[in-house]
Amino acid sequence: MKRWWRFQQTLNKKRWFELDRERNGPITLWDFATLEDAQDAAWVTETSHRGGWRISDDSVIGGYSHATLELIHTPNDYQRILRGEPSLSMIDPSTIQEIVPTKTDEENLLEQSSFTPFVRWRGNIDTRVNPDTEMNLEATGRNVVRSGFCAIRSPEFPFGGVDLGGRYNGLEFTCRSDGRPYSVNIKCESFIESDMFQCFLSIPPTVGMKSSSQQDPPLAIAADDDDDNPIVFDQVVLLFHHFSVTSGGRMRTTQRVLDDSIKIQSIGFTLMDGVDGDFQFDLAKIRAVNYDENGVIGEVD
Repeated sequence: MKRWWRFQQTLNKKRWFELDRERNGPITLWDFATLEDAQDAAWVTETSHRGGWRISDDSVIGGYSHATLELIHTPNDYQRILRGEPSLSMIDPSTIQEIVPTKTDEENLLEQSSFTPFVRWRGNIDTRVNPDTEMNLEATGRNVVRSGFCAIRSPEFPFGGVDLGGRYNGLEFTCRSDGRPYSVNIKCESFIESDMFQCFLSIPPTVGMKSSSQQDPPLAIAADDDDDNPIVFDQVVLLFHHFSVTSGGRMRTTQRVLDDSIKIQSIGFTLMDGVDGDFQFDLAKIRAVNYDENGVIGEVD
């Protein structure tokens, strides 16, 4: 609710104060630097009743893939992750002061201002099909012939979603990738409930790959994981007209254009490229933007 209200307030300001501009400047949908979005990321469970981010994998069909989603909100939190320690809880009152420093602590504020909070989604894709599951599902007429996927999904906006009102033509993702093709899934208000609009985010790796031998599966780590401040992120823009309509994970035969007059309910990411091995994807922010041949409009605002 707070995220929806924040969006509405920002959009109303743009309607009133950017009337002389043909297209509006960026507007934030999710930003893990804000306390509300960070707390939502802390509620990572596949069946969360608190409206947080959700994580899932092919275990629902007996598969072997698995992943985690970790909120990294401060430089100290980042160092804990690198040491293999759990991050501080955004929910435990005893740790909230360390995560959100007070305004009187100037040193912590300076350190925090130069750090980009983000979530790290990482795990392992395993394309093996569980033979026991396959036999059990065959008896019900559902034959599993492929496996190997992991997915995350944002919380849903209330009131049917956030209405972009025809003012934006794409989404910008502040992220880092290991180079694998991740699908971006937009759930928007539609007369066909099962429809999902999908586009692939495939960029050169900004996350390094290391392995102890040629036979071992590669371990995905950030290229700057030896540094104190992992601030190098890419800004990737996907235009709405590049998205395709899917249903149940399959491309629909009849396509329709995803225009800019949409109400976004949630956004998700899926990795299902059919390649065994470790993966890692860092996400810091999602914005609705207007993009043309000169780049993002209104970036300086």
